[in-house]
Amino acid sequence: MMIIDSHCDTIKYAYKNGLTIEDEILKFNIRDAKKPMIQMMAVYISPEEAINGFETAGRVIEKFDEQVNKFKDQIVQIYEYSDIEKVMAKNKIGVILTSENGSIISSKLENIDFLYEKGMRVMSIVWNYSNELGTGALETIDTGLTELGKRYIRKLNNKNIIVDVSHASEKTFWDTIKESTKPVVATHSCVYKICNHPRNLKDDQIKQIAKMGGVVGITFCSPFLNSKKRANVKDVVKHIRYIKDLVGIDYVGIGSDFDGVSEEDMLEDIKGTKNIDILVKELKNEGFTEKELDKIMWRNWLRVLERYWKNK
Repeated sequence: MMIIDSHCDTIKYAYKNGLTIEDEILKFNIRDAKKPMIQMMAVYISPEEAINGFETAGRVIEKFDEQVNKFKDQIVQIYEYSDIEKVMAKNKIGVILTSENGSIISSKLENIDFLYEKGMRVMSIVWNYSNELGTGALETIDTGLTELGKRYIRKLNNKNIIVDVSHASEKTFWDTIKESTKPVVATHSCVYKICNHPRNLKDDQIKQIAKMGGVVGITFCSPFLNSKKRANVKDVVKHIRYIKDLVGIDYVGIGSDFDGVSEEDMLEDIKGTKNIDILVKELKNEGFTEKELDKIMWRNWLRVLERYWKNK
């Protein structure tokens, strides 16, 4: 079975800790990854780094380029749809460069052009708190997108860069919906109705993502999955089933957040990409069909990538 995982923080973690993406200390690593697989890799810009977000991104992207070149016998960087076909035909690992926090552009829309040239194909708006583009999910005062933020969304649409609404406040989310002419996605979010964490999506938001043809990637972070101390694979399946029942099986996928979740917030059972079969097995046990499994694990995300890249 092919796997497409819409979010991990592996490349930033590897950059900060002097690791290679072959190191098994990483929750996502190319030794454990089951081929063929596509992993979206986020360049995360923390609020502390936001003032020099673009410079920081440049250094992390250098690390990314170095790793892709070092392991080019195993890895294909995905720039366009034909690269996905190479991953599947040659049974390799595909990597898509993404961003987490719109402060990566340092308030300059022209920096999106550079990021696109480097292969960035999915970009988020905020990370939990307000920035120059909009309001994050953890803010108490929600003013939504700024004027620069609205121009940012339009520029991403024009570049065929997928807009990621994970971490956005409700008003930022709905402002984004008004601006975007293309499907938006949530690369790593869960269901508010099951677990009322402000980072999670409410039913009307999930319905809107589905209406536009996007996908919600369920993330493996305990505080987003239940109100207890530690979640497990059964909680992940609950969120997947909820979205299936709410809008249909075509709009849910996985966005693990490997190497971005703290040890205390990780699942009890799925500790990294090596354990992904635990989810597949549980979905089967819960009665999901093979066709539904394919959609959850990869086909739904593939549909979005096709929509953006194959049918420009």
